[in-house]
Amino acid sequence: MNPTILLVDVASAERENWKAFLENQKYDVFTAENAESARQLCLQLQPDLVLLHDHLPQVRGFELCRRLKQDPLNQLTPVVLVSPAPTPIEVEQGREAGAADLWGMPSSLSDGLNRIQSLLRLKSYIDEQAKCVVLSLARSIEAKHSLTDGHSDRLADCALQLGESMGLTEQDLEELRLACLLHDIGKLAVPDSILLKPGRLNAEEREIMRQHPITGEQICAPLKSLRSILPIIRHHHEWLDGTGYPDGLCGEEIPLKARILQVADVFDALINDRPYREALSCHEALGILHQEAMYGWLDAPLVWKLSRICQSGDYMPVRGRSMLASYYA
Repeated sequence: MNPTILLVDVASAERENWKAFLENQKYDVFTAENAESARQLCLQLQPDLVLLHDHLPQVRGFELCRRLKQDPLNQLTPVVLVSPAPTPIEVEQGREAGAADLWGMPSSLSDGLNRIQSLLRLKSYIDEQAKCVVLSLARSIEAKHSLTDGHSDRLADCALQLGESMGLTEQDLEELRLACLLHDIGKLAVPDSILLKPGRLNAEEREIMRQHPITGEQICAPLKSLRSILPIIRHHHEWLDGTGYPDGLCGEEIPLKARILQVADVFDALINDRPYREALSCHEALGILHQEAMYGWLDAPLVWKLSRICQSGDYMPVRGRSMLASYYA
C-alpha cells in the first residue's frame, strides 16, 4: 500500500508539479484547495501526511491545522505547515496547533522529498509502537482477570483454521488473527462490576456491554496498520437475522471475517467454564452452534466447516475457564 499524502494548497502550476513529482515517487497524492475540502478529505482518507501551505483563502494554516487535529482519527497524522518565510511567532503558533513541523519552501523537489521520507518513516515507527501498545492493552484485559486469560489466543487458533478452510488469503488471515487479538479491546471501558458479574446482565448492564465493539473501533481507528480490521471489530456481535449489535446488519452485510470470528468466539465461550455452568464438550458446543445457525443467528456454512474441522482432528480446542460476562450480553 502506497503512503497517502494530502497536499493542501490553492490551485496552481506549482501544486500540480508537486503532485506529479510525488506520484512518480509512488505516493498516492490528493489535493485540496480550501479548508472544507481539506477537512473532508482528511476524514475520508486518513492520510499518512498532510502538507498544508499557509496561503489559503479565509483561513490561516495553523488554524486549519488545529481543526484537522481535533478529529480523533487524525491525531496521529503529521500535519506540516509550509510557509515562505515562517516567523518565530508563526512557528510557535504552528506547534500550539499540533503541527508536526513548520517548513520554509523546500529549495528543490528532491529536498522536499527527503523531508517527506523522513517524516513518513517516523510516522510508520510511531504507528507500529502505538499498535504494540494497543495489543498490550488487549492482553491486559485478559491477564487482569484469570478467567479470561488465553481467550484471544484460543479464538485466533480456531478462527484461522476456519479462515483457511474458507480459502482466505495470507493477508486476510493475518487481519483475522489481529482482529481476534483486539476484538474485545473496547472492554477497557466496561466496568469490572459488569465484566466480572457472575451471571446474566440486566438491561442497563447489557447496553453498556454492547458499546464495546464501537469503543474498540474508536481505539483502533487512528492507527493505519489497524484500519483494515475495523469492520471485524465493530461487527463481531452482529447476527445474521439482524438482531445483533451495534448496527443490526443482516446476512452478507456482515463482513465474512467478522462472521468467522463470531462463530469461533461463540464456540470458545461454550467449551469454557462459566460461573453458572461447566464447560461443554466439543460435541455439545457444536450442537448448540448448529441450533443457532438454524435460528438464523450464525452463518450455517461456517458452523458446518467448523464441525468438519473438529471431526477431522485438525483443530483440538482447549477446554478450560473463560470469560465471566455472558457472551449473549
